[in-house]
Amino acid sequence: MKNKLVLVINGAGTNGSELKHLVKNLRTNESYFVFYPGIMPGAFVGDYFPKATTKDFIRFIDSMMELARESNFEKVYVIGYSLGASTASILSAKCEKVDKLVLIAPIIKNPNYRKFTKGLAESLASPKHLTRIQRVFYGEFIRRFMKIPKWYVLHLQLYLNYTKRYLKMIHKPTLVIETLMDELVKKKSIDLIERNMKHDMFVRYPVRSSHFLFFDRSVRDEVTRVIVQFLEEEFA
Repeated sequence: MKNKLVLVINGAGTNGSELKHLVKNLRTNESYFVFYPGIMPGAFVGDYFPKATTKDFIRFIDSMMELARESNFEKVYVIGYSLGASTASILSAKCEKVDKLVLIAPIIKNPNYRKFTKGLAESLASPKHLTRIQRVFYGEFIRRFMKIPKWYVLHLQLYLNYTKRYLKMIHKPTLVIETLMDELVKKKSIDLIERNMKHDMFVRYPVRSSHFLFFDRSVRDEVTRVIVQFLEEEFA
């Protein structure tokens, strides 16, 4: 019986392929109804990146809240990756039906995109530590990201500023997957999340991997196992 709703929210500038392994694993649990929207603010539609403003994100969050509130699910879990972690955080703060929150490589604080693309380019220039899939994805990500108008990136940064006000409103079990070799999310960003939440059910799980950890076979299964275990754990 599917009595638990799991909402999985992807990040920006991608086509959703990163989280397919996690989603596939979650769907093996017969008690989970996993909802993974294919199109959301910040996502590519084919080869096109539509402009996403804070209002667009709010409309998406409202639709997810409606799904959670009108359903008969006993539990609601929210998982957010990258920029999707901001959306997941706001959703969890605003929706009383959300029981647990998982943030993966969360972008909450405005990142330095120039350093990010430079880091990816350097990784591609010395690809001996990358898998074939990582090389393909890094190259594709850079190609797509360079086509995004800078005005659109500004809107994403405004949305991140909007997110910060909600972090202090989250008082439910929270797991943060912290990628120690992240090209985009630094330790101080995770520190910011922990300082703002200030509750005893906050779990910070570090992994030695990059922002695109689900293409890293050395940690992908481990991270999936940790997330599944957290969702199944009982909190007082």
